Amino acid sequence: MGRLENKVALITGAAGGLGRSLAATFAREGSRLFLCDINKIQLERQVAELCSQRADVSGSACDLAVTDQARSMVDRALQAYGRIDILVNNAAVSSTKRLWDLSESDWDAVLGVNVKGLFFVLQTAAKHMISNRQGSIINIASVAGRVGRPTLIHYAASKAAVISITRSCALGLASYNVRVNAIAPGMIETGMLDELRAEWARNSDANGLAQQLSPAKTVPLGRVAQPEEIVGAAVYLASDESKYVTGQTLNVCGGIVMS
Repeated sequence: MGRLENKVALITGAAGGLGRSLAATFAREGSRLFLCDINKIQLERQVAELCSQRADVSGSACDLAVTDQARSMVDRALQAYGRIDILVNNAAVSSTKRLWDLSESDWDAVLGVNVKGLFFVLQTAAKHMISNRQGSIINIASVAGRVGRPTLIHYAASKAAVISITRSCALGLASYNVRVNAIAPGMIETGMLDELRAEWARNSDANGLAQQLSPAKTVPLGRVAQPEEIVGAAVYLASDESKYVTGQTLNVCGGIVMS
């Protein structure tokens, strides 16, 4: 029997690198899945692939920056399975800009998904979890929210907000037996990192902004994580193994942040 046997999990950003690994691992652990992503084609491929492996999975394309879409997506998950036991708030966007180049649209695009979208998905799912008096919410933050990044100011701010939201919601939901935790990864080999590498290469100046992505310089373990190295922490936080854990942010970052 899997560690998540028959639990219903809603995973956002499920068609990206980390999201795909989360969905595949949760399915292997016995979870029933409702997947969400803004990329409809990739999401449909992910759902079809998991269904071919006999996973119980469905999904819905959604732009989480649009609050009505975020709320409706959670409602569709409830209609599909009748309950949500686990929420993994994984969807996120980023871009690289120096302080003097950041525009209002850059700021709004990142915080619209990473903070506003995350919160309203959490709020809608939490209302259901409260009525069931059980649930586990896992927010994917980032070490950028702990240490800052000079060319990821808006992204770092959004992930610091995720860590704060996690603590506050954990306090607000504890009496209902709903746990809220976060994971703060470092660099992960995903499409997002590839996009950031390309942006850094285009925008690099004499100070060598691209060096910020050199794991040899920034990661004590000396390498970038693979998605599956983050997923184990999510399975732990989703499972009953962590039923006395709430309000925590687990750094899975190769030692960039130590506590």
